[in-house]
Parts: sequence; C-alpha cells; structure tokens
Amino acid sequence: MTLHSVLSAKRDEVMLYWKGQVSGTLAPEAMPALELVDHLPEFLEQILDALAEEAGLPSTDLPQHLPAELSTTAAGHGEQRLRLGFSLDSVVREYGALRDAIVETARAAGEPITFGEMQTIFDCMIDGIAHAVSEYTRQRDAELLRQANEHFAFIAHEFRNPLSAATMAFQHLQLKGQLAPEGRAVRALERGLQRTSELVNQTLQMARVASGVELRKQWTTLGSVFEDVELGAIPEAESKGIELKVVLEADERVHLDVRLVRSALGNLLRNAVKYTHAGGAVELRGSVANGRAVIEVEDRCGGLEPGKVEKAFAPFVRLDESQSGFGLGLAIAKQAVDAHGGSIRVQNLPGKGCIFVLDLPVAV
Repeated sequence: MTLHSVLSAKRDEVMLYWKGQVSGTLAPEAMPALELVDHLPEFLEQILDALAEEAGLPSTDLPQHLPAELSTTAAGHGEQRLRLGFSLDSVVREYGALRDAIVETARAAGEPITFGEMQTIFDCMIDGIAHAVSEYTRQRDAELLRQANEHFAFIAHEFRNPLSAATMAFQHLQLKGQLAPEGRAVRALERGLQRTSELVNQTLQMARVASGVELRKQWTTLGSVFEDVELGAIPEAESKGIELKVVLEADERVHLDVRLVRSALGNLLRNAVKYTHAGGAVELRGSVANGRAVIEVEDRCGGLEPGKVEKAFAPFVRLDESQSGFGLGLAIAKQAVDAHGGSIRVQNLPGKGCIFVLDLPVAV
C-alpha cells in the first residue's frame, strides 16, 4: 500500500486525531465542530492529491491546478480563523497538528512514510501556512486600517462643531469691527482657523474614501469636471501670476464618481499651483480612449528631491518642506483613484517640474 491509499481510507481518523489535538488548546472546547473543522477536510483532500501525484498515479486522475487550489483553501482558512478570533500563532500550529495527525494515522496503520512522501506533506504544509498567514494578516491589517479611519473620522467630526463655532464668532467680531483689521494676532488667528478647518475636512475626506466608500458613479464629461477644478485653483494661480492651461483632446462622456474624481483633481491642481514658481504655468490635460481616461497635471516646481517620488502619495508627506500644508492632498487623490480601480503615478522632471498621471476606467 501507499500512504495515499492508507490516508484515503482513514480520512475521518485523521480529522478526529486533529480535532483532539486542537480542541481545548488552540481552539475552545465549546466551538462547534463545523466551525472548527472549516477548510481542513478540503485541504487534506488536496494533500492526498499531492501524495497521489508523488506516488506516480496517471496525471489524468489528478487535479490540473493543485498549487492554486491549496493556496485558495488555505487563504480561506486564514480569513475564517481571523473572524473567529484565533491568534496567528494558533493558525500556524493548526497545520502542525494536521501534519502530526497524518503521521500518527499512518503509524497506527503500520504504513511507513517514505522521504518523498514526507517531503510532499511538508511542502503542502509550508504552502498552506504561507497563504493562511498572508490572508489572515491582510484581512487583519485592513480591519485595523478601517478602525483607525473611523477613529480619525470621529475625532475630526467632533472637532468640527467647536471649530465652526469659533470661526463664526471670529467672523462676527470682524463684522462688528471689534478686531483690529491689521493686527498680527488677528491675522494669525484667522490663518489658524482656516488651516485647522482644512485639516478637519481633509481628514474626513480621507477617512470616507479609505473606509471603502460606495462609489456613486454617474455620466458626465471630463470638460465638466475640469471646469470645476479649474475654478477652484484660479484665485491662487492669479495671485502668483501662474497661467492655467487646460487641454482636452475630446470632451467625451465618462462614467465615474464625480465627487471623488473632482476631489482628486482639485488636490492635484491646487498642489501644482502651490509648488509652481511664481510666473510659471500649470497644465491640465485629458483624453479618453478604450474605456479609460488618462489625466495629467503638469507643474513647474523645479522637480522633486531624491527620495520624494517614492513617498509622494503617503499621508503627511510634503514634497516641499518650505511650503505650508498637511501633506494630505496627494494621499486623498490616490485613495480616490484606488476606489475607482485606477492608478496614479508621478513623473519627475528634474530642473523643470512634475507630471501627475491618473489612469481611470470610465466605461460602464
């Protein structure tokens, strides 16, 4: 006999031994058997298929995508264990318990395990652990990020009310002439209120997008979106003597979440104006082809310092430390693009400027 044939006949014994090993140690004794066993019987079947292949059974009798099936099963196991509150250590040790169950079942049946069979079992276990741990950590990190975003959003939202009250009180005192118009303290207070309001709004915006906001797509045109974001950037551009250029190859209809794309482009365009040297030019370009829109924002900032390109889209990173701001604009743009399943990148032009490129799916 082969190990494959012995284990095929004793599948239930393997699982009983495994349950005895993990119940009360890696898992609570009261856990329902269905939840405890989970993906393990399917994973055991895939180990048996691998042992059959090692034993030289005809390839027509074996699955054609065994590695992918092992990976999928193990990933599902890791995700389910996270939901049940298992520790990562317990997930790893479960696979060790399954290996022990296989070895003990073979020993009890008087079937010696060859080196090749042991290597096959070992390879399957390593693959299973790798994918279970990977999915467990991916899901855990996503949940932690979601919770962090909710926490930031809650704080920002609660902070907005007293901030609004303070801003209204400041404006009221200004209208009544009770504040010195040219006073340094008054100007500092006004700037502080404005910057704090911007930070609160950007934090809320980041939290909404990062928490997996449901896309509300609608039909529009790039021209309409470009017009909105251009209007928002004109005041600062004029104050610095910067020329805004808009180039649109064809104003075709596109299907996207206008709020998010407008937010992404608005942040990119305002950043471009902020970092472009006085008297320079900023160009907004767009084209649509094959169900995708490619949008570019080119500035004249002089180019990025070494190491800045890699960190450009991380939160709280300012591309130019001499400029004010919170470093959230590019992070917000990336989140909005990611929500659409698109991509964003920056092309550095040393000595000249930068080109930020958005690639978005815009078909139905």
